[in-house]
Amino acid sequence: MDDSLIQKPNSFAAYTVVVLRHENQYLLLRRAETKRFAPGLWTGIGGLVESHELNDLKSSALRELFEETGIAVTETSHLILRRVLLHARTGTQLTLLLYFTGLLHSAILPNCTEGTLAWITLKQLPELQFIENAQQVIPMLIADQERDPNGVEPLHLGIARYNINDELKKIVWV
Repeated sequence: MDDSLIQKPNSFAAYTVVVLRHENQYLLLRRAETKRFAPGLWTGIGGLVESHELNDLKSSALRELFEETGIAVTETSHLILRRVLLHARTGTQLTLLLYFTGLLHSAILPNCTEGTLAWITLKQLPELQFIENAQQVIPMLIADQERDPNGVEPLHLGIARYNINDELKKIVWV
């Protein structure tokens, strides 16, 4: 195949994804059916890291959390960056997903501008239709948070590998 026909990434974007815990439940987002990307699928709460926020990723995650749910910084604690996942799909921008976990002080269920929020137990996770990478990463995040509540373990770095049809083949963690 002629290499000039393969579109390599020519831009970059970073996104935060936050999974909050209260007691034995996790606050997750079911994206609205009207969304262009991943309509109706489950994920954490988050969004685009603005270029001026690249030097403070935690603040970006907290900003997105507040913008989408109204959850204030004072209602959370232990927000920890646990996993970073790089995506390099054909013909799209290079994407970095920054996965955070945190604690929410009460089991509030605010409205969300991106879809519907729900408190989910570990037992319910397999029943949900997740965004393809979130299906693998969110259970890992929950396990990370349970095993290492203070975030002393090193950051987990991953690369999402896709096949020629742009389907997730596997995630390799290093």
